[in-house]
Amino acid sequence: MAARSARPASPADGAELRRIELGHPVLAAIDVRIRRGRRTRHVRLHVDEHGSVTASMPQRFPAERLDPIVRERAEWLHGVLTRMELKARDTEVDLERGDPVRLFGSWVPTSLERGGGRATVRFAEGRLQLRVPADGDAHDALVAWYRREARTVFEARVAEWSAALGLRPGKVSVREQRTRWGSCTHRGDLSFNWRLLLAPAWVLDSIVVHELCHIEELNHSDRFWALLDQRYPRHLEASEWLREHGAALRISRPSQGLAAVAFQPTPDVVDDVAEGPAPVALRRPRRRRRGVHPTDGQVALF
Repeated sequence: MAARSARPASPADGAELRRIELGHPVLAAIDVRIRRGRRTRHVRLHVDEHGSVTASMPQRFPAERLDPIVRERAEWLHGVLTRMELKARDTEVDLERGDPVRLFGSWVPTSLERGGGRATVRFAEGRLQLRVPADGDAHDALVAWYRREARTVFEARVAEWSAALGLRPGKVSVREQRTRWGSCTHRGDLSFNWRLLLAPAWVLDSIVVHELCHIEELNHSDRFWALLDQRYPRHLEASEWLREHGAALRISRPSQGLAAVAFQPTPDVVDDVAEGPAPVALRRPRRRRRGVHPTDGQVALF
């Protein structure tokens, strides 16, 4: 097998970029984007959803000292990138040949017809029926449909659960967060990741109740967990389901490789090296200060 190099990191933001020869039989070299921080005390490697590698390191840490650290992790990096590529293939959907797609935890067949003036998608007769112009993008049309449906579903589930729990949430929005399944602001505005529409309904409900509980406890304190235990006892089961299957909750174009990967499972940690970012399933974390939010490359709890 010919040696290969990892996908280069993008230096568009002006960050320092360093190419490191690994001497690995498959992963010959890798481009590492260097991020320095005043509060950073250790060197940590992050692999993002595009397969780009970032090294977080102290401000005064010489760049050349990074090389042996990365070489020591060559086999780990190769494993991470390989798993990402395999996961991307698992989420590929070829609408031209009628591949099924996930909806509420089940597989739904699709059909595609070309012609007409604009793209339409509807669920009828047990299948998703797509009609797009001759030169239209069926994948974009399908994702747009999911996002519209997700807004309707989340608004309905939030309304039902908030009434049952006696809560008054703010606005509900649907997004495509890179590192979270949902969020709640201090005003009670809720945001959810549309990809949850691919998960079973009881898993989706777990995230809805989780965020609603933040209206009363905008933290992950013991009081918050006790509240969630009371209001949705299956939340830990939902957490484990997301930990195992969350990376597959996406619809990728065929043959996109690493660029098609959105989420990764809980990061592997080797010494001071961590893979990320990734939205991960819910676990009882150490108590955090209120108002502290994860940044790019960190693991977020919903």
